[in-house]
Amino acid sequence: MRRYLVLALLIAVLPLVVVTWLYDRFTGELLEDLGEQKVQHSMNATRAVLSGFLKARQFELETIVDLPNIERFVSEDPMSSELERTHALISFETDSLDIYGVLFFDAQWQLKTALPGVASSGSPYWGDMELSLAGLSRRKFADFWLIGPQEPRPGRSGWFLLAAPLPLSTGETASSGFVALHIRFSSLTELLKNQSRIDGFTPLVSTSDGHRFTVNGQVAQDQTSSWLSEEFAPGWSIEVVKHDPAVDLGQELRRPVFLLGVGVSVVLVSGFFMTLIMRTKRRFWPLIKGAEAVSRGDWNIHIRPEGNDEITLLAKAFNRMGGRLKALIDSRLEVEKKAVLGEFSASIAHEVRNPLATIKVCVQSFPQDDNPRNAELITLVLEEIDRVNEVVENLLSFARPFDPERVWVTAGDLLRRLAALIEPLAARENILLSLSGEQEAPLCVDENQIQQVLMNLALNSIQAMPEGGELNLDVQTVNDNTIISVSDTGIGMPPDALERATEPFYTTRSQGTGLGLSISKRLVQLNGGDLRIGSESDVGTRVSLTFNASKDTHG
Repeated sequence: MRRYLVLALLIAVLPLVVVTWLYDRFTGELLEDLGEQKVQHSMNATRAVLSGFLKARQFELETIVDLPNIERFVSEDPMSSELERTHALISFETDSLDIYGVLFFDAQWQLKTALPGVASSGSPYWGDMELSLAGLSRRKFADFWLIGPQEPRPGRSGWFLLAAPLPLSTGETASSGFVALHIRFSSLTELLKNQSRIDGFTPLVSTSDGHRFTVNGQVAQDQTSSWLSEEFAPGWSIEVVKHDPAVDLGQELRRPVFLLGVGVSVVLVSGFFMTLIMRTKRRFWPLIKGAEAVSRGDWNIHIRPEGNDEITLLAKAFNRMGGRLKALIDSRLEVEKKAVLGEFSASIAHEVRNPLATIKVCVQSFPQDDNPRNAELITLVLEEIDRVNEVVENLLSFARPFDPERVWVTAGDLLRRLAALIEPLAARENILLSLSGEQEAPLCVDENQIQQVLMNLALNSIQAMPEGGELNLDVQTVNDNTIISVSDTGIGMPPDALERATEPFYTTRSQGTGLGLSISKRLVQLNGGDLRIGSESDVGTRVSLTFNASKDTHG
């Protein structure tokens, strides 16, 4: 049990400890890998959003370039009646909080006209028309120019330009200037918000002038090299800075609580197996004690079944085994006892019978005289010789009973014949003889042997009623069995005498041989029946003979 407990604990706890160690070791790396994959997927989505933002602005700019008289905004008053309709269309296209306004430049990138949008404020739309492109990066973007960005300054927001050349007038070989969307820079950087929600990673927008900007459009102070970068416009890209460690295991996994849970699990598993082993050991102790009792020859041991499991089935099987072993050993002892008694009886009968016959002949040949004393002695000797000869006959009957010649008869025929033979003796002893039950019940037996058994039982009952009483011969049928009962109201037998009643040579009468019931039981068994005795002191005795009366059994 101890070895089983240790092995069970190792099997249950060791994998738990190993898995816990592996989990604690590799979960951080797994979460980090998952975070990196999430960042990559998020970056692709954000790149598409930024590209889409610029693409939408390109479409707006193309629409403005295609408006009639658009090239006149470089040199003429935009508020003139001739340009009023075009001005209204430009205002309609720039009706967005992402666009400060529309700027018109000459061929040397000098600002000539500034048309404010809904988000415009301050210069160059109100007050001095000042807007310098000096120092700003310019990148060709398809048929457009990407200029800037201009970093945020105190009181001024950051911005960048998306410009396109004005259409050529008739006879011109070069564009007269450029039209540009004045775009709010933070409108572009704010599109990184989804990317910034991933812990351990910081998204930035990197521009062609080498500056990096945060989600709010401010210049980034973190100079850490980017972990991942994706370009979404010429010279402009999304960069992701990875922080180390990406995941704080002590905080995110709550390692102390986790390890405490593992420890509690180990204790619970150990307690469970300990309880299981102790309970199993307690259940096995009765089986061990029972086996030791059987080894000592105590066949009356009985294990009380508990529960409804395999051990209970084993206890029941052990009880059945003990009962069957006891019956088998008792049967074997009975057979051996009968064999020894048979051999002994046959030997004694052979050694005694012939001398008895010789003695009887010699006594009978004694001359008769007138002395009554001699005549009485001769008569007494002859009676004793006959009594000894009867004992010898009983010994031979017990040692070598004849095989039964079984025929179908009715129980009533046997009992009526018995009643006719013992009725005079019963009347003389003041005993009331009666027959009852199903007298026509059939049975297949040797008539002479069963008649001998019934006669012996009836004589025993008469001898057990010296003061008179009742003797009943009864017949009952139960299923396929015919039961003949011989009962009396005699002195009965005490329990110790009842247990040994059918043992050879056991008797409670001074003149008895102790073979009557033994021979009767053996004859009944030879005829396929069973003899059982029930008795109670001062109440009476009942002997039952049970025979199988099935036609299928006996053909």
